[in-house]
Amino acid sequence: SWGRGNYHSLQLLLDKKFSRGLAYMVSYTWSKSIDIGSSGWFGTEGQAVQDPYHFNNDRSISGFDLTHLLSVNWVYQIPIGPGKQFSIDNRVLNHIIGNWQLNGIALFRSGNPFNLSVPGDLANTGNFRYLRPNYLGGEAKLSNPTPGKWFNTSAFAVPASFTFGNFGRYVLRSDGVSNFDFSIFRQFPVREGKYFEFRAEMFNAFNSPVYNSPNG
Repeated sequence: SWGRGNYHSLQLLLDKKFSRGLAYMVSYTWSKSIDIGSSGWFGTEGQAVQDPYHFNNDRSISGFDLTHLLSVNWVYQIPIGPGKQFSIDNRVLNHIIGNWQLNGIALFRSGNPFNLSVPGDLANTGNFRYLRPNYLGGEAKLSNPTPGKWFNTSAFAVPASFTFGNFGRYVLRSDGVSNFDFSIFRQFPVREGKYFEFRAEMFNAFNSPVYNSPNG
């Protein structure tokens, strides 16, 4: 009913306050979280140890460990239009081109760790979904993984009855994530303190696929 873990990180933040029509924030974290199975799934215990008599053997990265996490967001008011840094002599064109605002959010992070498991209770501990396979050698992760096959299944085998698998906990990771969200705003003044606002927002603008962790 207990666990042990630790977390270390380097965190950097660059925060530019809004001035001259531009504001942005860059946040980066490089970290590692380690525990002895305390980020697991064993019912109310919340543990994921394989051998309950030697739980220190399961010391590894946590199930929620993310090595790298980079987030960038920005707001930029284009300096063109009435009252802006650059104004066009043509009044109509000035109002058409002016008062636009460009915004964005970019996110990059490492993939999630995931376990390989063997169904049943071959080691006869009275638990379930705890047993990991035996590692036979060779490359566990494929050089060109696909959603249909993410790891080398021929590198693993089911352990013999009443034994534990020798493959480590959370050795493999899913694919990393890169995502871009963009938006364009435009304000149309009606009178002092009153305006209409046009918004165009694009989430996952480049249609980058983000797959869930593989079925281990």
